[in-house]
Amino acid sequence: MTVSKNKARIPVQKRSIETREKILNAAWTLFAEKGYFKTSTHDLAEQAGVATGSFYGYFNNKKEVAIELIRRFHEEAFEKAFNNFRIQIGDNVAQNIDAGRKLVRLIIQSLKESHTINPMLHKEATALILLDEDVKKIKSEEDKETIALLITLLQKYKQLIRINDIEAAAVLLFRTSDEIIHRIMINKDEIEEERLLGELEDMICSYLFVLYGDKTP
Repeated sequence: MTVSKNKARIPVQKRSIETREKILNAAWTLFAEKGYFKTSTHDLAEQAGVATGSFYGYFNNKKEVAIELIRRFHEEAFEKAFNNFRIQIGDNVAQNIDAGRKLVRLIIQSLKESHTINPMLHKEATALILLDEDVKKIKSEEDKETIALLITLLQKYKQLIRINDIEAAAVLLFRTSDEIIHRIMINKDEIEEERLLGELEDMICSYLFVLYGDKTP
């Protein structure tokens, strides 16, 4: 499935912008409650309080709505994480192992917070990523942005890090943490969240930092 040629208009007037937001808010609720595939454009229009024909004045199909929500989801989570790092870490990084553990804990916390933004919608988006190439491409671009941020953060701690390939380390850090947190938040693993996250933090610190590992840099 590919995104259709754009026939929908970009709203500029306040009323039109508000109508488009109503449709997006409707999708935010219905995709989580009913699921993406069980929600029709008629459902979205009805929930938003607009005619079905009016829906197509703003979006060509419901996939365009889903893509917009996925982008907003990422922007909200990324902006929140970036601000957390800026406030709690800043430019002056203490080069000690406690500072390294604080970084890892903050990364895990930020990824966890991103999964708390409408968890059921997150689950629907995950399924859609597997089934749709357009959505998969968007998610890949968003992941690259997150990994680039992690590379920047790890570079600040390079005196502590025993890994030579920081880019690969950032990818492993993101993929491993995101998968574990996804299972905790979406699939509800049988082991308590606190225990899993604690072990995840220890595992990452052992992998990344000199004083936690067996090797020297």
